[in-house]
Amino acid sequence: MFQSTIKGLDKIFKTNNYEKMIIMVSGYTGTLKSTFTYSLMSKYLDNHPGEIGLYATIEETKESLLKNLKSIGVKPNENIFIADYNRTREMYREESENTDFLELTEKLIMSTKEERGDAFTVFALDSLNALYTLTKMDNDYLIRKRIYYFYKLLRDAGLTSLVLKELPRESSYVGREDENFLADGVIELGIRRTLEGKKRYVEVLKMRQNQHSMKQYIIDIDKEGLSIIGPSVDDMGY
Repeated sequence: MFQSTIKGLDKIFKTNNYEKMIIMVSGYTGTLKSTFTYSLMSKYLDNHPGEIGLYATIEETKESLLKNLKSIGVKPNENIFIADYNRTREMYREESENTDFLELTEKLIMSTKEERGDAFTVFALDSLNALYTLTKMDNDYLIRKRIYYFYKLLRDAGLTSLVLKELPRESSYVGREDENFLADGVIELGIRRTLEGKKRYVEVLKMRQNQHSMKQYIIDIDKEGLSIIGPSVDDMGY
């Protein structure tokens, strides 16, 4: 998962333990969370014939997601099945106020596992914030409890899971850290100022069972998609 996937990612990771892990991919708008996640899944599945992945998109339609990926050189992977929640919301339009979309997500995962068995190994949720808006949770305690059991379901299903989380741009913002605490890994994507101007970066904040760099590595985009070109030597405090 961390090696022989996105070009240059093995510069960050010295080890490659990922099975049954839950990895948060966080960042604010424009930091390529969806592209990074889909690319990681796609490259991994290319290296593991016979395995399949499920990408659940809540805010973006399947067509929009694939169009955005194509625009920066990321090709669709026939072994990644995209679950478009926009269609699901249309189906449940009259019942949307009473529909539990977290429960719906759990059923989607289990039905895919029942249908594809051990071949289903990778799952992505895009995004956790959007899922919250569609799921009735009255208080923080209930949120923590339900996320705990959701993560447990993912691990029990034997999945390597990538959960996207949108961050606000305000640096003073302090949000819930429950998801990060319960997750096995946290990858942050962002934008920083360098001597060459603003650049996108990836930073691994934590990854249990792995040895990895804590530096910010610059992300580049070329005709073949994403690549990680190395840490920036200049730090301007961004």
